[in-house]
Amino acid sequence: MKTVPLTDWSRDHRDQHFDSVAGGGWLRVPPPMFGLLLMALTRQAKPLTRDDLRPFINPSGDWQASCWDEGAAERDAEELADLQAAQATATAYAAHYGLPPLHTLNDMLNLMIAAGLVHEIPGEDGQNRLHPAYPLPGPHQVFPLDEEESAVQESLRRHHAYGGDSYRIIGLFDPLGARHQDITTSLDRLARVIEGHPHDAREALRLLLDEQDFTTTADIAAIPSHKVFRLRCDWDRFDAHRTQVRRGREGRIKVTVPADWEDSA
Repeated sequence: MKTVPLTDWSRDHRDQHFDSVAGGGWLRVPPPMFGLLLMALTRQAKPLTRDDLRPFINPSGDWQASCWDEGAAERDAEELADLQAAQATATAYAAHYGLPPLHTLNDMLNLMIAAGLVHEIPGEDGQNRLHPAYPLPGPHQVFPLDEEESAVQESLRRHHAYGGDSYRIIGLFDPLGARHQDITTSLDRLARVIEGHPHDAREALRLLLDEQDFTTTADIAAIPSHKVFRLRCDWDRFDAHRTQVRRGREGRIKVTVPADWEDSA
């Protein structure tokens, strides 16, 4: 995939890059330092050299250090299997670009460059500097994801794109106060609430419906944007599967976690 380097180092563009890493599935890509290094590239308002990044990558600042967490001998069988699976995945990603398996942090950075996620460009001072791609592509656009990871990444992209809109829709039910059981609305009306397009409202609703604590009286996939329908909330199911934050007496914050929190931890 052909990408272009970030050249506008304004706070807005740097924040967008950070958001693309954090919400775009990059923190799932092995090795664990992969997404973190992508984030670190915009920690200053200028492109950094490899030397600039040395304090970030490890205490010794050694690019030839392992890109994998040490201490394999201390892992149990399940943890060791997870590590081996992650290493196999990273090897497949590297092989996609004709590179050897990843062993060092330098190997990892070379893969980023080969995939077009990072551009290493000589600066005015003659030093090579690292520019992240802008806009940053998603893992699915540069790596051969397996079927399971593709599904996870697609879900992450949907939540990244429409999660905020879905919470705005939840706000119509006044979850911290009245807790309305249902509202009468349309995709056009919801689009105005989220300050977006009816398509965005449709996708945000799909996220709510996927959790099964919200239901509608219409087929959201097919309904015209002007058609009125009722959107309902099952508060028992909502409380069981979503984390809530409420303001209690005397201004204290009360946090309620999902009923299955411990099971999923």
